[in-house]
Amino acid sequence: MMNPVLSCTDLRIEIDGRPVVDGTSLSIAAGETLALVGESGCGKSMTALGLIRLLPDAARLTGGRIDLQGDRLDQLSERQMNRLRGNRLAMIFQEPVASLDPLMPVGRQIAEALGRDTDMTRAAVDAKVQEFLIRVGIDRPEVRARQYPFQLSGGMCQRVMIAMAMIRQPILLIADEPTTALDVTIQKQILQLMAALRRETGSAVLLITHDMGVVSESADRVAVMYAGRIVETGSVAQVFAGPRHPYTAMLLRTIPRLDGPRKVALPAIAGAVPDIRDWPQGCRFHPRCPLATDRCRSEAPPLTDVTPDHRTACWHHDRIASDLP
Repeated sequence: MMNPVLSCTDLRIEIDGRPVVDGTSLSIAAGETLALVGESGCGKSMTALGLIRLLPDAARLTGGRIDLQGDRLDQLSERQMNRLRGNRLAMIFQEPVASLDPLMPVGRQIAEALGRDTDMTRAAVDAKVQEFLIRVGIDRPEVRARQYPFQLSGGMCQRVMIAMAMIRQPILLIADEPTTALDVTIQKQILQLMAALRRETGSAVLLITHDMGVVSESADRVAVMYAGRIVETGSVAQVFAGPRHPYTAMLLRTIPRLDGPRKVALPAIAGAVPDIRDWPQGCRFHPRCPLATDRCRSEAPPLTDVTPDHRTACWHHDRIASDLP
């Protein structure tokens, strides 16, 4: 990828000396959406917090390089990072209501996202806030701006979060499960809104989700994460049409289909993501994988090219279509 907005190489994050993100590499171009997918506990949110340098106290960035258009984020001081956050990079968190200050009107919170370094007048700031409330689909912006988060629905709070994230037109937007706990209709509206803002601003978007349906509708490329490692990456069209890792193929089978048989239980992946204190040797998916062999149990497969734009970490990637039950 030529001149990506974000390039992350061999990112490593530990909690109490145990790796929770183990050698992750990602890149995103301007105007592109990369979806990072996987079950809960795979390290998706920790990856995002590592990229934006907002790790919890127990976690530590222990390796890797993070480039944001000329800035080495992994080497910047906290003061330098504070200048970038909300300006050149922004993040939408999972729980909008929990992320907003309950004691401050939402208009004032959006205004604070503009930063104290703005030379705009108070009237200009208020007009900008109302403009972005309209752009994110909130009517009566002059009224809504004076309301508190508890007076708004979950979907409206999420729109406020998007307005806060996009008002400075960042070059990178990280959206961590932005449609969690929203009903299907609001979910679709939020995804369409993010896509429209991405087209208008040219921002690169890292979309973190466990919902493969959201990926198919919203992303250009996808990276599948399992137990702290990327196990498959490629364009959405390539990966969905021909997954080359058993985990990806099994995730795709769990998507409900309107044309599928009725009153039949959806397939499930047996077992659970292992605890970081007990990650298995070799391929970390092998305890749950129906294609696992002795090599899988002893050797960790590297990410290798299937095609120039499609990579997978599986010793048996050529068997997925024919042998996976």
